[in-house]
Amino acid sequence: MALGAEAISYAAANARVAGLKAQLLRSEDWAALLAADSLPHTLEALRGTPHGRSLSAAEGQRPGLESLERRLLGGVAANVLKAAALIRGASRALLHVWWAHFELENVKSIFRGVEQGIGPAQMRDYLIPLGEHSRIDWEALLHERSVAALVERMADTHYINPLRNALHLYARFGTLFPLEVAMDVRYYRDIPAAIKQLGAGESLVAKRLLGTHLDILNILWAFRYRVYYRLSAEEIINFTIWHTVHTDVALIQAIATGAPPAEIVERIWGPESVDLSPLDQVKTEAEQLPLLELALQRYWRGLAASAMTGYPFGLGPILGYVILQEIEVLDLVTILEAKALGWGQDRIQGRLLRVDSATGRRGE
Repeated sequence: MALGAEAISYAAANARVAGLKAQLLRSEDWAALLAADSLPHTLEALRGTPHGRSLSAAEGQRPGLESLERRLLGGVAANVLKAAALIRGASRALLHVWWAHFELENVKSIFRGVEQGIGPAQMRDYLIPLGEHSRIDWEALLHERSVAALVERMADTHYINPLRNALHLYARFGTLFPLEVAMDVRYYRDIPAAIKQLGAGESLVAKRLLGTHLDILNILWAFRYRVYYRLSAEEIINFTIWHTVHTDVALIQAIATGAPPAEIVERIWGPESVDLSPLDQVKTEAEQLPLLELALQRYWRGLAASAMTGYPFGLGPILGYVILQEIEVLDLVTILEAKALGWGQDRIQGRLLRVDSATGRRGE
């Protein structure tokens, strides 16, 4: 918990964040988006919200959905930096580390584009606009023509050693999977390192919010590797983060050797902390995994929403806001893609993270 001058600093920051929070979509906005009977009508409803700026940026163009979705995420990335500018010290550094996951997504998009032989102009549409803050030379990356050359172009980043170590696996199996895993694991180790620099009270808040996100990623990665890719226990351990807030090698080993999702979730967060009842409605683990991801992401959203209404003079409301806005955009992406496919309102609602139950349960 922040005290004294630090609390005063957070008070000013959170006053500004309260203004940003007012830009989150209201219930009536969501109702209008869901009720729209076509993709064009959905876009028209979106135009009347704060996210309409992403549409305005494309006036005179005909951007595809993926390009629009990247613009929406660019707005989220910009607001993370705005929030970071309001605070100082280790808390600001943590938000800058969190912002870097947008940068990571762009790097992975370029690797995919280069492998598929997509030209620089088309690949630019798949990038999240990050403004001047990024130190990566995106134009140089876009103009590489082979995955091996792209790896070497990353020499000035902290991804270079993991990428070089994984390049032989790419050559052997012909898939970007080992390269993307190498970058993911390298990046997501930066977050616990940044959390360690915080004071005791702020560290607890960051662990509860960002640490839970790492736990969720680790669990989902391990289950996907076992169920979809049939990796060995040793490979699964090597392709995950060895230690997060609640997960360690022993827990990953349990997943790798067949533990069911309910057992793992209860082991981490306790009984009835996460609503896993939808998993009972399907038979196979492959069918369960998308439902597990949805349940865990809804749980994470609930933690962020709780942080927004908690102690006002600390890091919680700021982290809560940046997480909620990113989840909001992920839900918007779901709606836009579902409308393009002609899905009905009820089917879409079942895929959204924004549901009442998301804030109805809490856990450690």
